[in-house]
Amino acid sequence: GAASATGDCGAASATGYRGAASATGDYGAASATGYRGAASATGDCGAASATGYRGAASATGKSSVALASGIDGKAMGEIGCAIFLVERGEWDGETHPILSAKAAIVDGETIKPGVWYTLRNGEFVEVDE
Repeated sequence: GAASATGDCGAASATGYRGAASATGDYGAASATGYRGAASATGDCGAASATGYRGAASATGKSSVALASGIDGKAMGEIGCAIFLVERGEWDGETHPILSAKAAIVDGETIKPGVWYTLRNGEFVEVDE
């Protein structure tokens, strides 16, 4: 599935397998909850969240936010954007427990713009697209 919000303050949500949600207007929100879903916030002050398994969230608008909280999730942003990542453990019979969570502002030095990151052992690690 695909969802797109192009006006200011819009919202887009994709919940299916490999779904894609995009918010291109300022203050927009995009959410992808399915397996390998992708969420993108390209407008200023937007938010993208990917909560499904191997989800990807990107924030490319000024002062935007990308959140990946699913198993093996990844996030990417441009300079001045924030990325939030959650690291999850193996299935314990009830859930994939949260092992760590970390946030950072893309500064071009510690966290590079246009680079995908995930969490491993509580630390940001670059990943291939």
